[in-house]
Formats: sequence, C-alpha cells, structure tokens
Amino acid sequence: MKKNSVITVPQLFGMLFISRMIVNITYNPFMASKGDVIDHLISAVIAYLLTFLLVIPVYLLYRRRPGMNLVDNAYFLLKKPVAVTVVAVYALYFLLVSCYTLSLFDSFVANVMSPKIPILMLSIAIVITACYGAFKGIEALARSSGIVLIGVCIALIFLLCALMPEIEPENIPPFLYDGPQSMITGVCLMISRTSCIPVMAMLLPLVKGNVKKGIFFWNTSAYLVIAAMIFTIVGCLGDYLKTQVFPIYAATSIAEIGMFKRLDALFLGIWTTGLFVKIALFLYLISACAARIWGEKAGRLTILAAGAVTVAASVLLVESRDLSRVVYDWRFLLPCSLLVTLILPIVLLVVDSVKKRKEGTGNDA
Repeated sequence: MKKNSVITVPQLFGMLFISRMIVNITYNPFMASKGDVIDHLISAVIAYLLTFLLVIPVYLLYRRRPGMNLVDNAYFLLKKPVAVTVVAVYALYFLLVSCYTLSLFDSFVANVMSPKIPILMLSIAIVITACYGAFKGIEALARSSGIVLIGVCIALIFLLCALMPEIEPENIPPFLYDGPQSMITGVCLMISRTSCIPVMAMLLPLVKGNVKKGIFFWNTSAYLVIAAMIFTIVGCLGDYLKTQVFPIYAATSIAEIGMFKRLDALFLGIWTTGLFVKIALFLYLISACAARIWGEKAGRLTILAAGAVTVAASVLLVESRDLSRVVYDWRFLLPCSLLVTLILPIVLLVVDSVKKRKEGTGNDA
C-alpha cells in the first residue's frame, strides 16, 4: 500500500456504500433462518446503532496513529510472529468476503438466469476485470467508483420509485407477530455481513477529510436503503417472498414505470458494476496485507493468486450445497466478522495502552 496515496472521504465511503449495496441486493429470508421478514426493519435499526459501536475500536486506533493502518499498528505493537498472524487473518477475511460476494452472483446466475456460457467463464471474466482494478491501485479504483456510485444511486432511486406503487398494505404483517426470534436473527445476519469496518481499518490513513461525517453518512444511507428494500419487497411480494432465493430480483421483475417494464435488467446493472468495485477493492486489500509481510512485488502477485482462489471457491460454493449452507450461514460469518471488526482492534488498543503505561512508569522512575 503506497503511503503517498490519498483519497477523499467521499471516495472511501462511496466505495463502502457500493460494497454494502452489493450485500443488500442479495438479501433473502433463508440466510436469516426465514421468519417474518418485516421484523428485519427493527433489525435494521438495531444493526444501524450497533455498527456505530463496532466502528469505535478501529476509529480509536486510527486516531492514535493517523499515519498507520491496522496492519502497520500490528507490526508496531506486537512481536513479528504475532503481527504476521494478525495480518494473515485480515488477508484471509478479505479473501473470504471476495469469494462470498462472487459466489452469490454465480449462484444467482446459475439458478435464475440459466446462462448459455459456463459459470466458470463468467467468474473468470469478472475477476480479471477486478484484478485489473486492483493493480491500478486505490486512487484509480476510488475515481472509477465515483462514476459507479452515481449510476448505482440513480438506479436504486428508479427501482424504489417503480416498486412503491406495487406495495399492497395487506402484504405487511404486524411486527414481532411470532416473537422476537426473526428480529434477532436479522440483526445477526446484518452485522455478520458488515465487512466495511475492516476496510476502514486498512484505508483510513489514506483518507483526506472529515472521517466522522463520512462514517455517519455511510452508515445512515446504507441502512436507510436496507430498510427501504425490506419494506418494499415485503409490500410487493407478501407471502410469495418466502419462496424466493433472490426476492429483490423477483420484485424488480414485476416493476414498471410507464414504458419501462421488467426492471430486472437495471437490477443486474447495479449488481455487476458494484461487483467489480467490491471484488477489486478486496483484492487490493489482500495484496496490501501480503505486501506488508513479503514486500510490494509479492503483494502485486498476490492479486492474481487471490483472484484465482476467488474464482475456484465461488464455483465450488455454487456446486456444493453443503458447503454453501455453512459459508452463507450467519453463524459462520458473524464470528469471522467480529474477530476482525471488534476483537483484534480492541486487542491492539489494549496492547498500546499497556505499552504507554509502562513507558510512563519508566519515565517517572
């Protein structure tokens, strides 16, 4: 990661918003153990507040040393073998997110679109473009994300406006009708798929601008869209929602505005452009972790290796239902997310505080 690279707060949080939208549009009730999806509106409010709490350790670590990202702090505060382990954990997490993201797209294409080209070839094409974006670096990726962000926002507004007239009030059941379990699992699902905070831990030192405002607007806009999508698909689909693996796509297929009918093509446009940004971003972060351990040259080569693993793993997840049930389950994702989002940053903060206390004691003596 080049230390002289600089991106702005809107660029960083624009990329994070796109990353979150790719998660949002793949939302389905099966990942949250079914239940009443309308309860996930309450889940969204709770997860929104929890996200502000989860970002605190990463933000505090950044404020202590604004010029260092999390892996730099690991090398600064810990012994080398331990620091290398921490960096490897983050690299593996970023790789997991990359595989998870592409596999959802592959699963959608395989089960809904019935493509004429093999899933493997489609995955390779997507990852090659993402590798190119990762090779170009974070500044180029941030600039291209600005264009993608404008398109994504316009498309989201267009889709929501098209779907609002399709909402039927009788499709919306009372909140917590069958108890709080659905709401609780909804919170767990949303938090487990929050991969943006570890990205902040890596990129905040490269950011120019008001980070606090960026965090607030990113989190607020992301969960407003989540809430709007949940309310819309419940109102449009009703009980039919429970039979859909990709309910947002199902809703867009019935939406229309004037001469525009079946807006599922717009849905696909959002997904594919956002997919490029997210996978390229996470491949870049994997290379940054590798570069910290082995050097810049190895870091760049890691982009290709991580891309190959992403393709292989995504195709494997599509082919193996048993494996996909494990990886897509929030019970697997939540501990992984909490480890890199909360636990490891807190450990680094504690180690830093202990070292400062010892240094202070030594100076007093």
